[in-house]
Amino acid sequence: MPRVSLVPMDDDLEGTIEEILTNYGVDPGEEAFIKVNAVDFRKGCYTSPEIIEATVKALKSLGTRKVYVVENSTQGNFTRLVFKVTGIEKAIKRGGGKPVYLDEERSVKVEIGDFTVDFPKIIYEKVVEGGSFYLSLPKLKTHDMTTVTLNLKNQFGFIYHHDRRVHHSKFELHRFIASIYDFIKPDFSIIDGKFATIHGHYPLERMFEKYVLPMNLIIAGDDALAVDITAARLLGYTVDEVEHLRIAEEKYRVKDSIQIEGDFERYKMEKQPHTPLGIYPDGVRFVRGKELACREGCVDNTLMVLEMLHVDYGGEGDFTILFGEGFDDLENLKPPILVVGKCAVEEVGDKLKERYDNVILIPYCNDLAAVTEALMKLMKIKVTEVVPLSTFELVVEWIKAKIHRSTARTPSLF
Repeated sequence: MPRVSLVPMDDDLEGTIEEILTNYGVDPGEEAFIKVNAVDFRKGCYTSPEIIEATVKALKSLGTRKVYVVENSTQGNFTRLVFKVTGIEKAIKRGGGKPVYLDEERSVKVEIGDFTVDFPKIIYEKVVEGGSFYLSLPKLKTHDMTTVTLNLKNQFGFIYHHDRRVHHSKFELHRFIASIYDFIKPDFSIIDGKFATIHGHYPLERMFEKYVLPMNLIIAGDDALAVDITAARLLGYTVDEVEHLRIAEEKYRVKDSIQIEGDFERYKMEKQPHTPLGIYPDGVRFVRGKELACREGCVDNTLMVLEMLHVDYGGEGDFTILFGEGFDDLENLKPPILVVGKCAVEEVGDKLKERYDNVILIPYCNDLAAVTEALMKLMKIKVTEVVPLSTFELVVEWIKAKIHRSTARTPSLF
């Protein structure tokens, strides 16, 4: 019977986490890996540095000599930069751990379900094959493409950018996430519920209060799926409303046997929104095909970045975005035209380039780096305006990442 503990946060985070681990009989051994959620450096996107530091210290207190904190941030970003801007790097080092930037790590080819992808060699050899202790430490968030992003979605961060952009559609994403859980499971899970992030996973910083709900809660357990199901319920969602959880639940059958320790009713909320607010520049026109414009693929990340650049950085524009499949009328489109997604590019990409000047084609289901670069160009926003570091500091971090052979796909700096 899987146990899930709902524990209020207090000032002694390290002591609280150590007590949770001890109550579950956790023996992390000599070496431990913590997979955090550091998708981006924007407020509300990432696991809180203070809970990362406390978790590292708690593991060290339990006798673990080496604690590695790992992540491969979202497409369009690189992990070294995210760890620096958010303060995660300093928090890890204060705790006595070591940051590991998975985009800079060598990979091995693996079979995950019916997907063949690159996977971080260090995680494969140390955790999958070697049995080192592995703790998942995600943020409590809704998500515009996967409804929630908790432990199972957190593991999508093991996948490299070049594979993510291919397997990010409604036909593959949820199945892929469930398959990753079959391939590698956390030994223990702690969800950072200092606050819940809603309206998707990418808060608008100028409207931040609309995106966060203070909770001061830790959600923990030794069965990641049970922890995710409980956290989803706190956010107002059933298993059947979260596709990757539904797929995993069909196999593991845990939802009816979860033993919750703590005051569930105190923290349970009405269903929280998982879609963006939808604030876009007036000059941008959207053309959707009659089919296959899926939110998991070409649609939602494009709209999310468009909204963020518009609201937080004042970006405007007079252009057309086209995605999906099944287009009847391609007359009278106003260029520039941004064609996003494999479906749209294959159906109408060549026709549009013959008919119009200034057509940008992005031929992947979800190539966030290319979409971000295209939108920044169309909206006349520079990378240096978006990253909260000086240009010199940004270039230094980029050079460090390149020296260490980062495979992260990012917009051009200049």
